[in-house]
Parts: sequence; structure tokens; C-alpha cells
Amino acid sequence: MVDNLIRPANVTNPKLLHALKEVQREKFLPSNLSNLSYSETELLIQNNRASISPWLLAKMIQSLSLTTADNVLSLATGFGYSCAIISSLANFVVAVESSDLAQEAQSRLVENGYDNILVKEGNISKGARKEGPYDVILIEGGVEFINEETLDQLKSGGRIMAVFKEKNFGQCRLGVKTDSQVQWANLFEANCALLNEFKKEIEFTF
Repeated sequence: MVDNLIRPANVTNPKLLHALKEVQREKFLPSNLSNLSYSETELLIQNNRASISPWLLAKMIQSLSLTTADNVLSLATGFGYSCAIISSLANFVVAVESSDLAQEAQSRLVENGYDNILVKEGNISKGARKEGPYDVILIEGGVEFINEETLDQLKSGGRIMAVFKEKNFGQCRLGVKTDSQVQWANLFEANCALLNEFKKEIEFTF
């Protein structure tokens, strides 16, 4: 996967490439999808939740320029694949997932020896304020907006990454918090499933 999917996507960080080789994606997917573990496409893992494609995840993580001093908040981690990768690149990872995924993600991470990760059950748009603030926030899925409650959990100077979607078009953006504002920069085009928790409500006009 690394040679065929990740390197061609211009992912060059050696520590990240090593982590991608070490973490077995099939351990963080439903058993019926194990034969598709190294597919280039995102995979539907449960209900409306998808695991974003490995190349997109790798590019997003690389763009965050993680250090071993960083505390990371991962929103919509699925079964914990991204957390397993990030665990060797950062200090600590807090993930938030829905009730039907959080326990499964934590169990799989513990079973595979990852001890600097905490998976919390809850609404992903609420984050995990108690353990924050964070140096980095990664949202693993498409968003139409990011609420202030999430942005408030980012430290000054911290980075946040998400794929912003408008209809069928997606743009991966990196935000850097300065004082009380987040300055956004477009990085590259990307597409992935839209997260219901970061979907704008339809406004009706009469």
C-alpha cells in the first residue's frame, strides 16, 4: 500500500511512512472488509460512517506536521486506524466517536498495544473539552462547516485539518489558530463522505 498508494500521493515524511507500514489497516476494519484493507477508496464501515482512503489520510496527517509534543483530537476516527498511525507521531491522542463505534475502536487499539490513545463516546461535533485544549484537531470526513465549540478546543498556534465540501467538490484545508481566529489555507482537492455532525441545516425560505 505504501509504495503503490501513499508515496505516489507525494507523502514523503519518513516517520509517517514507517507508521503506515507498521499499522495493519485490516485490524481496524470490519472483518467483511479485510480483503479491501489496502484499497485506494474509502470504505463504508457502519451505517453512514466511512473510513477515508489511506492516501487521503496520509496526506492530511503529513500536512499537520505532527511532533511528539502534540496532543491531538481526532474526530470521527471510525475503528481507530488513524489513531494507531498518529500514536507514534504525537504525544497523546483523544478520539471522539459515536456510541456504536467508540467502544469497538478502544478495544481494538488496546488489543494491539496502543496505550497513548483515549476514545470517548459522544457527539463528534462536541469534541472532548475536558482533555483539551489541543495542539492539533483532525476531522476524518467531509464538513460543510466547523462549529465554534470545536474551534475553541484548539490551542493558540494549533492546527486543524478537514475536507470542506460543497456539493460534489471537496477541498482539504489547514487552519492555524491565531489568538481567537482560525486562518484557513487550501491545500489540495479531495473528496470523502460528508459527516452528518458537520452538515449545514437546510434553510427554507417562503
